[in-house]
Amino acid sequence: MKKICLIGGEGIGIEVVDAAYKVLTELAPQKIEIIKAYAGDQAEKMFGDTFPQETKEAIDDSNAILFGATHTKAKNVLLYLRFGLDNFANIRPCKLYKGLRTPLKDVNNIDFLIIRENLEGLYSVIRLGEGNIQELVKKEIISEDKYQRFFKSSNGHYAIKIITEYESKRIAKLACEKTVERKSQGFQGKLTIVHKSNVMMATDGLFKEISYSIAQNYIKKYKIKINDYYVDDMARRLIRFPEQQDVLLTINEYGDILSDLGSELVGGLGVTPSACIGSKHPYFEPVHGSAPDIAGLSIANPIAAILSLKLLLEHLGLDEAKLLEDSIKQYFLLLENFKENWRYIPKDLVPKIYQQQNKFAKTEQITQKIIDILNKI
Repeated sequence: MKKICLIGGEGIGIEVVDAAYKVLTELAPQKIEIIKAYAGDQAEKMFGDTFPQETKEAIDDSNAILFGATHTKAKNVLLYLRFGLDNFANIRPCKLYKGLRTPLKDVNNIDFLIIRENLEGLYSVIRLGEGNIQELVKKEIISEDKYQRFFKSSNGHYAIKIITEYESKRIAKLACEKTVERKSQGFQGKLTIVHKSNVMMATDGLFKEISYSIAQNYIKKYKIKINDYYVDDMARRLIRFPEQQDVLLTINEYGDILSDLGSELVGGLGVTPSACIGSKHPYFEPVHGSAPDIAGLSIANPIAAILSLKLLLEHLGLDEAKLLEDSIKQYFLLLENFKENWRYIPKDLVPKIYQQQNKFAKTEQITQKIIDILNKI
């Protein structure tokens, strides 16, 4: 019996996780125990705390967590899921399903994986904070002369970028294993390291060096291929050569940016899932935010959350993951005929003229359609 904890969080996160819950109960009610937990405003109203002990215990007692989104008050839960539990790897698939539209011309086969180090890089500031540049001058980390010459003695702030051997080794190992796994499934077996070592020779240089070092055994044993590009060049290549990409391994902040770019290549944030793994309690979440402007209107697209649920089931080794993906594949085929099927398609996936005419589906209608397809397979 697997325990899955569901946390909506804030904004549309609550709505899309509720949709995923309905799908989950149709999939495998005998094989899983569903634990509902609360964060943010909901938790504060129920328990007097935005991150109550009950939620922490539910997380710690589960095999995996599906999280919705956070805006302000649910951030502590997300920080615990990532940093507290040591989920060091953020995995974001970018897959163009048939029926979805890409803004690129003459492109039909996009299916690559972005593996993003999840704990350090510039985002170390989440744990370490930022500081006033004058502190660096007082501690003589920056000399008075350089402060005057380079920064004109102006007030300002700094952020620390940290790249360690420890984190670089384990994210590189995971990326190599994913590359081998995808090769066994018929993909290219190509790992691309993304960095900016021409500018940040010490930090990004270390990441690149370690990644190549870890990959050597996988190259010899499994015959995977490996290359690397600067992050700015990689952004260009995602647009120019999306069908040539397989597994991208990159630093925290670069992965954050490139994965949003990748999302737009395959239908947008509304259909892009993610996984954060590394601990005994991995969590899965749609890449979109809490979208407070549409929260409560029942027009949120639940597909990214449902595809995140698919990743969760896959991670737990449950066969229902394939069944769910097959259902989503059939659902996306509805997009090939908007005239007949707009009642089942979310606002962000219908043409602008349909949006203007309010011809799109509510969250509940989308969810029910997926469940209907699921029950016919």
